[in-house]
Amino acid sequence: MSAGLYVVDTSALFAAWVERYPPEFFGAVWRFVEGLGDRLMVCEEVMAEIDRHAEVDRVGNPSEIVAQIGAMRAWLLESSANTGLSLLTLDSDISAEVQRAMGRINSGWSHWRAVRSDDKADPWVIAYARGLGGAVVSEEQRRDSGTGVKIPNVCDELGVPHLNLLELFRAEGFSGQP
Repeated sequence: MSAGLYVVDTSALFAAWVERYPPEFFGAVWRFVEGLGDRLMVCEEVMAEIDRHAEVDRVGNPSEIVAQIGAMRAWLLESSANTGLSLLTLDSDISAEVQRAMGRINSGWSHWRAVRSDDKADPWVIAYARGLGGAVVSEEQRRDSGTGVKIPNVCDELGVPHLNLLELFRAEGFSGQP
């Protein structure tokens, strides 16, 4: 069993909640996630990204998706209050480290923000993980150079561990059994 810290990207939350492990069918997954407590962290930029997706989805996606996004957001807020799941804000304890990481990200991948303007949380997720000495959890895949940059590419360059959901489950010893 690991004792790591995990900063979760929007892609992992959406993949888990909406696409793969809806809580009405996979309650054990969500009890496991809640059991990670304050070692699982969601930064305020991810919460804002979730809100933006909910607004966009009101226009283009079925009401079922909008409802799932709303339920996921409510669960995140409830879990932070009841289980210790951390909703990160930029406070003085980690501010300097996060700002240093953001500086490296912005100088190394200045085109990232311009090209991926609707994915504003990505650099923050990486910066928080680096500042806290944790790992990023996302469902993004590495890309070959020249075809764009994704979270795992930047994590590799900055020496920040990156896991997908399955790797997180394995690292934490999740068996799926009650």
